[in-house]
Amino acid sequence: FFFFFFYFQYSFFFFCLSFFLFSSSLSFFFSSLSFSSLFFFLSLFFSFPISFLFFFFSYFLFFFLFFFHLFFYFLFFLFFLFFFFFLFFFLFF
Repeated sequence: FFFFFFYFQYSFFFFCLSFFLFSSSLSFFFSSLSFSSLFFFLSLFFSFPISFLFFFFSYFLFFFLFFFHLFFYFLFFLFFLFFFFFLFFFLFF
């Protein structure tokens, strides 16, 4: 389960990264096709901030999920530590 969750986080992060690269390359493509400077500036103003926002949001979400599930690993570790400690205590004393 944790391996699947870890894999899902990495795949989601690389999917967002590829989407960011794809949208930025599309904006460059459309700006190079355009003949007017107005369309060039419009493509820069609309495509780049959206892709940057999406990329940074996915980056933040990735690190949030990463540290969040590390925190749960730590909680499970403490739980098993106390569980085995009490098991050992009740069995041998």
